[in-house]
Amino acid sequence: MPTLKIAGLLIVGLLLSTAPARSAPCLEIQSVRLSADPERNMAEGGRLARHILGAVPLPKAGQSVGMPMFADRRAWDAAWQALTGYPGQLLCDHELGSSQYGKTLSVQVPSMRCEEADGAGRCVRAQPFTSETVTYVFEVSGPPEAPAWILGTAYPKP
Repeated sequence: MPTLKIAGLLIVGLLLSTAPARSAPCLEIQSVRLSADPERNMAEGGRLARHILGAVPLPKAGQSVGMPMFADRRAWDAAWQALTGYPGQLLCDHELGSSQYGKTLSVQVPSMRCEEADGAGRCVRAQPFTSETVTYVFEVSGPPEAPAWILGTAYPKP
């Protein structure tokens, strides 16, 4: 009888260890691709708009003094294109309990550093710079019964 229990445990162990991985390349996940649009990003729970000059950020995630931002929507689009052309694999991974993944790439795009923000949390005066890098942050968002990976935010750095 003990031999059957051991054999059963071994079979269960093999089945569990050969279960398919739940990692996926971030850029192949539809919810990530869709959330790269700043308007859609906000609706999905992202904070991308706070890092694009001229975009209307969420009230609780406004633009503030010192914050680096993409100079405009075109600069953000160029930064996104740089990411989609990146030859490496960016894995959004549920396997180890991950709910956030960040990647910094060498990307030069027109950028701004906020010098003054209004009461509504919008940058009204900024100093231009060209980014040396851009950091992209992917994260799990949405209700517990239907979580999805999105682009949580992205921002340029001098």
